[in-house]
Amino acid sequence: MKHLITLLILSTSLLMMGCGGGSDEDHSHGEDGDHTHEQPAQQAQEEDSHSHEGEDAHSHGEDAQLEGAGVITQWTDKTELFMEYPELIVGQEATFAVHLTRLSDFKPISESEVQFVFSSERGNEGSLTETEVQIPGIYGPDVVFDRAGRYDLTIIIQGMVDDTLQVNGIPVYASAEDVPAAHEEEDPNLISFLKEQQWKIPFATQKVGRHTLSESVDAHGELKPVQSREVTVSAPFSGIILSSANQSLPVEGQDISKGTSLVQLNPSIQSADGENYAQQFINAHSQLSLAQKNLERSKRLYEKEAIPEVELEKARIEYRQALTQFQTINEIAQIDTSTVDTYGDSESSYRFEMKAPISGTVVETYVRPGMQVKAGEPLFRIVDMSKMWLSVHVPAAERTAIQNPGAAVFYVQGNEKMYGMDEVNGRLLSAGKQVEPQTRTLSLIYEIDNREGLHSGLFVTAEIDTDQKENVVAIPESALIEEEGNFVVYVHVAGESFEKRPITTGIRNRGWVEVISGLEEDEHIVTTNAYQVKLASLSSEAPAHGHAH
Repeated sequence: MKHLITLLILSTSLLMMGCGGGSDEDHSHGEDGDHTHEQPAQQAQEEDSHSHEGEDAHSHGEDAQLEGAGVITQWTDKTELFMEYPELIVGQEATFAVHLTRLSDFKPISESEVQFVFSSERGNEGSLTETEVQIPGIYGPDVVFDRAGRYDLTIIIQGMVDDTLQVNGIPVYASAEDVPAAHEEEDPNLISFLKEQQWKIPFATQKVGRHTLSESVDAHGELKPVQSREVTVSAPFSGIILSSANQSLPVEGQDISKGTSLVQLNPSIQSADGENYAQQFINAHSQLSLAQKNLERSKRLYEKEAIPEVELEKARIEYRQALTQFQTINEIAQIDTSTVDTYGDSESSYRFEMKAPISGTVVETYVRPGMQVKAGEPLFRIVDMSKMWLSVHVPAAERTAIQNPGAAVFYVQGNEKMYGMDEVNGRLLSAGKQVEPQTRTLSLIYEIDNREGLHSGLFVTAEIDTDQKENVVAIPESALIEEEGNFVVYVHVAGESFEKRPITTGIRNRGWVEVISGLEEDEHIVTTNAYQVKLASLSSEAPAHGHAH
């Protein structure tokens, strides 16, 4: 059933299927989602659209194409419109094939309400709304015009995207004889890659724009612990790690907090070199305790004027001497005196509990229950990995370029993610001035925050910026296809038409590549799955116009 709305008759038949009531020859949908396009001349559009219109009028012949038919490709920030329509003649039903693509993921727009509003210089001529489609992304309003003229079409989308598109100047003719014919040669270089093909694979296009890129130097390196955040806990005395007291020794990879018990060490009475370090520690600890008590007693007596000031000063000096002696020994031993435990009858029978001096990760352990250790032997290595050093090695040939190194990014082995210095709060600590003789490289050291828990020892690849180039035409590297040492891209000329374009490239920086020649700003290029378009161009059966999708 058709409804006349002011001067425009819009068909609402088959509305729920999203298909028009036109003939199968013009626009047909089958069980498998096939639809056929008439090959029209393309109508010119403004504002970021690609279209063409027949320029020369000729008498109607067998191969003539009608100026009134149109192919429209248009982009907004959210949506790509690819629309085809036949020649529009007063009183004859015509079906519009409207393909809508969501640009956030380049998927067909479905489950949306799409309103088609026609207007002319006389004002609003009528509207039609479609809410469901048989083939996602393809809408097919059927339209009958009752007078000739130029019409504007507003397409309002609500659902998967909320967007409005405008197509102006659609011609409607009083009769077929009034439609000027145009011979437009089909460009043999254009590649057909249908919307249904694009929607079934990961696919994306992008407008060519201008960017600021930097010359960069590539370098290799590794992640290292920050020196001040790495501690080796060593045995302060010769001794034995008794099994009975060390059943839960830390293991490699274990995170520990400062003050966590690491190991209990029973010192030997006599070390291998004849020094009794355990006894020295005990004596220094005892002397400090006595000196502290004597100082406190002297302070009380002095306040009561029971002793002269010189006696108080003497007590202070003895305390400072005892404290200095104890700190000297304890600086090596790194023992918390609150954990010293005595047992048995002998004052030399002590057990010392070694505690973690920093919070971090145990990266190496050298002990096991029951083993004997000598003074100075390493027991554990602990690293605080909240910050790391990124040490990169730049080829000596690039020494001039990195005299004033700029921003840097790096990639960790086994991970394609790019880390920028802003992201990891990185800063340059040092730039080496001496060439390493074996590798012939110069070293740069950056300090970074290790929020993602990167492992020490991982190899990295770094890009270090040098000179900067502003406002250059640039495209994502993913758009490049290499052919025999040269690069090509695929330009999105219209909704289903692409052109292979050789380009000359310049510098590469952060996934972008400078285009010196071959592309113009605002052209659209394929950036995801360009290789599939290349394969389509190699097909031995080039789809003819009026092709079935």
